[in-house]
Amino acid sequence: MRMAGRTPVNFDDEMEEALAEPVAIDGTKKLAIKRSLLAEVKRRRRSQALLDMISSWEAEEGPIDQEHLDWADAVLDRQGVDR
Repeated sequence: MRMAGRTPVNFDDEMEEALAEPVAIDGTKKLAIKRSLLAEVKRRRRSQALLDMISSWEAEEGPIDQEHLDWADAVLDRQGVDR
């Protein structure tokens, strides 16, 4: 059985302000911090998996050509995605 660890964290005013939104959703600071941390880890893993998939595809098929990159940029622009 694994024991839970404790890590004290001090928040400045900016962090306290940023924490207010997830606390309003999750109800407590502790739960908001846990859920936010897990969500960020999942987001980073998905991002890395996508980068790994692209690298693997390029290793097999060759680099993505500029025409396709331009098309992808146009799609992202139409969707309003920040880059």
